[in-house]
Amino acid sequence: MGPFPVDDLRREFPALGQAGDFLFFDNAAGAQIPDTVLAAVTDHLVSRNVQRGGPYGRSQEVDAMIVRARAAVAAFVNAPSATEIAFGLNATSFIRSISLAVGQTLDRRAEIVVSDMDHEANIATWAALERSGARIVWWKVREDGCLSVSDLEGLLSDRTRLVACTMASNATGSLVDVKAVARFAHAHGAEVFLDAVHFAPHGPIDVQGFDCDYLVCSGYKIFAPHMGFAWCRTDAINRLPTFREDFIPDVTPDKLEAGTYVYENVAGMEAVIHYLERLGRRATGESGTDRRTAVRTAMEAIAAHEKTLSAELLDAVESIAGARVLT
Repeated sequence: MGPFPVDDLRREFPALGQAGDFLFFDNAAGAQIPDTVLAAVTDHLVSRNVQRGGPYGRSQEVDAMIVRARAAVAAFVNAPSATEIAFGLNATSFIRSISLAVGQTLDRRAEIVVSDMDHEANIATWAALERSGARIVWWKVREDGCLSVSDLEGLLSDRTRLVACTMASNATGSLVDVKAVARFAHAHGAEVFLDAVHFAPHGPIDVQGFDCDYLVCSGYKIFAPHMGFAWCRTDAINRLPTFREDFIPDVTPDKLEAGTYVYENVAGMEAVIHYLERLGRRATGESGTDRRTAVRTAMEAIAAHEKTLSAELLDAVESIAGARVLT
């Protein structure tokens, strides 16, 4: 893999080209979009800004785009099936929808483990279930700012319904060993819900490798317009009593897609995956690389480049009198 092509890639982002002296330094809250993603959004709005599900050509084109986008995102997260991908407003709305459904299935398993390292979106949504009889069990960070899976093990029992945790802290960037989380949780018959929002821009996601049951993400963190998506294990989500209109099938992905969402932003998300594919194939120099491998390679290349930036930042911080860097 050659040097990361920073200058070439910057030219593909229209916002960076016309920003002048302005710096987009709030990238943890959202990323700018490449020109190909902007083109995909514009093309949808100009050529097929219609409702899906109709018998005419342009509506059928929307249906086809959504099918393609599901397959693209499925490759991004390594989902077993594209039908396990649902689109919507953002990660928070999916957390709320799924938490409300889980809250109706507590029975004798009324304990939900949440961490104090998580974003409020993955805490308050679950804590709200206390009104429905849930008991919140806190998995707390240690002095080094990390979550220890050995601490989690002592919190689990046959009363645990679900463990909800982040993959990476939105405040410190601390990573969680989610494979170990799933191993311990499943040993007690509990499910695992992962918030991948703050990890997704910085490394590859593999829901099969993680062995989680649910994962949510916001596309606008990874070069897409404002939208979100959820991956849910088929048998897990199909057991849940989610809200839907009567004419909507009670199976994934339809049961999580209440109402009309922003189709043009889904078109943009599909274009993001194509962008990452090109970046991955450029990194390896192999044009025939399959989609999943290309996307994973792209995310690994991004992660490697970010480490060089992080190293420079931490070196500078360590030079400040009184500063302490935890690694």
